[in-house]
Amino acid sequence: MTDKNLKKSMTRAHSGGTHHFLNTKFLGLEGEIYKYELQFSKECLNPFKTVQGGMIASAIDEITSISVNIFTKDKYLPSSTDIHISFHRPLFLGKVIGTAKIIKLGKQIVSIEGRLISSSGKIAASGLHTAVLTKTSEINKSQ
Repeated sequence: MTDKNLKKSMTRAHSGGTHHFLNTKFLGLEGEIYKYELQFSKECLNPFKTVQGGMIASAIDEITSISVNIFTKDKYLPSSTDIHISFHRPLFLGKVIGTAKIIKLGKQIVSIEGRLISSSGKIAASGLHTAVLTKTSEINKSQ
């Protein structure tokens, strides 16, 4: 991963609203694991004062999607076909760590695993994200 390719991927990620809403920060690559910091605001909380499940799903979608774009050197973005989320324990207001690992990148389909880790260091949610690969050159043409 070159700095130029990473910059292109992060510029693309910053163009989306979810990136700003979750204040997503790419922390680096550790082996095959892409690592992020995200922050859940009070707008993400449900009446139990824990992070709402849809917000957790959005966070996992966000980090897995950015990871595919980084991995492909900004040549592809994933267009979701399926995302399964398992909730292991509640998440609360504030910062969490997100991790993503590309399980299989085919010619048209990608499968990525994502996890959110609570401030206490425990897995709070995990997900399997499957998507069709969309060329960024096609996305750029339509904008």
